[in-house]
Amino acid sequence: MSDQLKEEGLALFRRGMHDEALSKFEAATRSYAEAGDNVGRGEVLNNIGVVQRVRQNWDAAETALEDAIDLFAKAGDDNRRGQALGNLGDFHAFRGNPEEAARYYSEGAELLASSGDHDRQAQLLRALSLLRLRQRRVVEAVMLMEQSLDVRPRLNLLQRLLRILIRNSGRLIGGRS
Repeated sequence: MSDQLKEEGLALFRRGMHDEALSKFEAATRSYAEAGDNVGRGEVLNNIGVVQRVRQNWDAAETALEDAIDLFAKAGDDNRRGQALGNLGDFHAFRGNPEEAARYYSEGAELLASSGDHDRQAQLLRALSLLRLRQRRVVEAVMLMEQSLDVRPRLNLLQRLLRILIRNSGRLIGGRS
């Protein structure tokens, strides 16, 4: 029942039906709590945090994400904790707190690396790179983008070309080989 509610909530969220998704996620949270499934509860709290961020319900978003992170930490689930930290990074980026966002992106990327989830690690490094680019910290942004591409298990053609471009520009600017 809990998993079904969560999946229905995700489907509603993807269709832009945020209020309905939130209702499903809240029901799933109660169901997971009754079953004693803290990891499942954490997943749904993470989803609630994202929905609340999209709805700009800032306090509820932050609380849900922090609760999810705590549940994942207690369960020893570094992968899911890394994902939730990335969402908390997004929250702080949207709220105009770039250094908090960077801290959560970095911490999340480290946890995802240690759990072997290089695709999601690359996504957080890319998010951190784009954050630094918006701050006009171009050299740092380029280095983070290169790291993002280096950890990604598979690169599409555009990503391979971008990596070549970054490496060649680094050689020109910094004399790297």
